[in-house]
Amino acid sequence: MPELSVHNELLTDEVQEVISYRPHWIVRRGNSIFLLIVLLLFFLSWVIKYPDITTASARLVALHPPKLVSSRTEGKLVKLFVSNEQLVRKGQVLAYMESTGSYDEVQQLQEWVNNILDTSSGIDFSVLTKKTPLRLSGLGELQSGYQEFQNQLELTKQTLASGYYQRKKKALEEDLRYLASLKSNTAQQKQLVEKNRELDMKEYEAYEKLATEKVIAPLELNQYKSKLLNRDQNLKQINTQITTTDISSHSKHKEILDLEKQVTDQHQQFYSSLLALKSQIEKWVQQFVLSAPEDGKIVFVSSLYENQLINTGQAIFYILPEQAAFYAEVMAGQQGFGKIKAGQRVLIKVESYPAPEFGYLQGTINYVSDIPNRNDSFIVKVDLLRGLQTNYGKHIFFRNDLKARAEIITDDRRLIHRLTGELKSIVRR
Repeated sequence: MPELSVHNELLTDEVQEVISYRPHWIVRRGNSIFLLIVLLLFFLSWVIKYPDITTASARLVALHPPKLVSSRTEGKLVKLFVSNEQLVRKGQVLAYMESTGSYDEVQQLQEWVNNILDTSSGIDFSVLTKKTPLRLSGLGELQSGYQEFQNQLELTKQTLASGYYQRKKKALEEDLRYLASLKSNTAQQKQLVEKNRELDMKEYEAYEKLATEKVIAPLELNQYKSKLLNRDQNLKQINTQITTTDISSHSKHKEILDLEKQVTDQHQQFYSSLLALKSQIEKWVQQFVLSAPEDGKIVFVSSLYENQLINTGQAIFYILPEQAAFYAEVMAGQQGFGKIKAGQRVLIKVESYPAPEFGYLQGTINYVSDIPNRNDSFIVKVDLLRGLQTNYGKHIFFRNDLKARAEIITDDRRLIHRLTGELKSIVRR
């Protein structure tokens, strides 16, 4: 104790203050903290990845793209049959535009024409007697064509079972039966005359022999010869009757052929007029009626309501197919192209949908072209991993020729590898 007291007395107050001062904790543990910070930086440089990125222009492509339904005429949207995002079938009527014709009457006429064609198949016209023609007056643009068809229909009805042509044909066929019966009777008469002639010929030959032997007078032989000549004359008359009957029959057959040709021609004219009317109806429907080009979900391009004024060529609906597939087509330039390989990740940022708000699409390279196109670029096909859904979970609506920017991750290196690589590059200089 005395020695410690003496030692303290030898030190000045300043020295005593320095020796007794306790340093701040950061000074006391600074080395440890610095070491931890260094280790943390090394860990982060190992964990954090800083990839090499090659940017290029791109566009979205669909294997089964949405089908656009646009207006083919200008006017009011008279009737809307569907609602937004409704499932529709191919050929389903979506809406119809304003026209001078009544949609209901045109629909009735189209159904009637289709039934006639399905039943008759262009051959059996007897079905027309069972189907009463429609009396329509509100067809508008189709009215004149419908009237021409009605005229052909009335002419065609005359060729059916109760018409003039059929009755005339029946009468000609009856005449042919009479002529055939007459010919048969004449043929029987001919047979009898020929048999009698044979008997007269034998009798003449017998008397001719007697006349040669001077048994009978020549005058008596002339009587038998005259009788034989009468038989020959009768045969000629009968043959003339048969020929006349054949000529009459041939004439009747020719009349029937001409009649059948007239009937066939009229049927063909009716069938042509029916097809022409069908074509006019389809043209009207194509111009004024909007229908679904395929199965899918309908999406309105903008707000729609009945009696809305629509311009020619205005986009109205999109039909999204049920099995739609999309991919991105990237046009990679010469710079950095050698680093692009199949299987690399790609980030697609669509220009119409800003990435900070909507996010980006993710994909992988599926195909890399080896030959550049005329713009000196290479085509790279990118499969979209989640379709048109971004990393933010938002869905991008597809339209044709959607432009985008592609960021191809060619080398996903760690930060420490990039730093050491830069150091090696500096040392080599």
